[in-house]
Amino acid sequence: MDWQQIEPILHKWDSDDGAWHRLFDKWESHAWHDHEAPSEKTNVLLVDASFITTEGKPDMGALHDVLAKHVAGTISDLHLVSLFPYIGRQTDTAVDPRIRLYEDLGELSDDFQLMYELDPIAYNAEQFDLLAETDALIERIAYGATKVRVHAQSFRGMTREEVKDVLRLWHIVLHHYKPHGQLILAEDALDEAGSYLDVVDAVCHFDLASHVTLALAQGKATRLTEWARKIAAPPEGKTYFHFLSSAERDPFEKNLLDDHEAMLLAAHSILFSLQGIPSIDYRTLFGVSGPTDEEELVQSLKKDETRLNRFSGIMGQLNVKRTELALSPYAAQHIIDVDPHVFAVEREREGRTLRLYTNVSANEVELDVQGTNLFTGEPINVARLQPFGYVWVSV
Repeated sequence: MDWQQIEPILHKWDSDDGAWHRLFDKWESHAWHDHEAPSEKTNVLLVDASFITTEGKPDMGALHDVLAKHVAGTISDLHLVSLFPYIGRQTDTAVDPRIRLYEDLGELSDDFQLMYELDPIAYNAEQFDLLAETDALIERIAYGATKVRVHAQSFRGMTREEVKDVLRLWHIVLHHYKPHGQLILAEDALDEAGSYLDVVDAVCHFDLASHVTLALAQGKATRLTEWARKIAAPPEGKTYFHFLSSAERDPFEKNLLDDHEAMLLAAHSILFSLQGIPSIDYRTLFGVSGPTDEEELVQSLKKDETRLNRFSGIMGQLNVKRTELALSPYAAQHIIDVDPHVFAVEREREGRTLRLYTNVSANEVELDVQGTNLFTGEPINVARLQPFGYVWVSV
């Protein structure tokens, strides 16, 4: 541990150095394993840890089976919610739940990187137990996390500088154990989020879903374009974390009007076009509303054409994204104007330039576009976007 960096922070909190040494000594013998740094291959699936059931009961083994068969290779990370505190299966009566959890997560981490929440509750700095919460952070890293998301609103009654000190400490700790790990901050206000980028690896944008919903409802991309243009370019090595729906809210499609399947794919085209790490909601991807039996889910993907088309459409976008260097979370972004009905983004990295166009209206739109269609591999000179259609072009 880099004591030279963390000691000034600990001294601000009047911390007992001996207790901190004991904390880090406790974890030093753990077998730590780092993973790949975020890249264009980084696609996160938000998933409830109790999503897949067997005989009506949550089954993480069955969850692993479903995800390994259907999304591994395209989805790189699982953002597991409803996980802590862990409640073991009924058959676990003779097994320490934490041991069972470690085993279950160990199997998942063979195929995916893992992301967890850390949601400390404090109403002021005096109530905040920095040592205990740091221990909880390290426990999540030990349980396989390469990404940990913290909510700024958890630090109630604390000043911004106090919050930044905590995040700065946790950033150092996380990167000590996993150099390629990511500390992600959830901050509702766009203006506030950017002020934390110097002490975390990424910040969330909660406003994306509302702006995309409005654009699709109005059939105009103007306000969405204006909002996206206000997002400042992050510092080197920093990025954003984008999503259309979160665990605390209804899935994104609940906000859409008629023809929502086409709208849904258009919305995800916008999500994947933006600079940052994208997160997809398992309810949207699989077309479910809650816990589902494994066999029922598999059969529905085979027999329900609407659910299969949705799943295939989103996965198809992700499979293109993960092959494109210019869709790295760190690739430069420029919001461009082409048509009031079209949201358009230019992304560039190491000489590779892409332009992504999404029609948010129920009208056909024709664009003068030259390049190669990334979905078909064919050259194009004119792009005719169907209602809620999209095209990604290498230029």
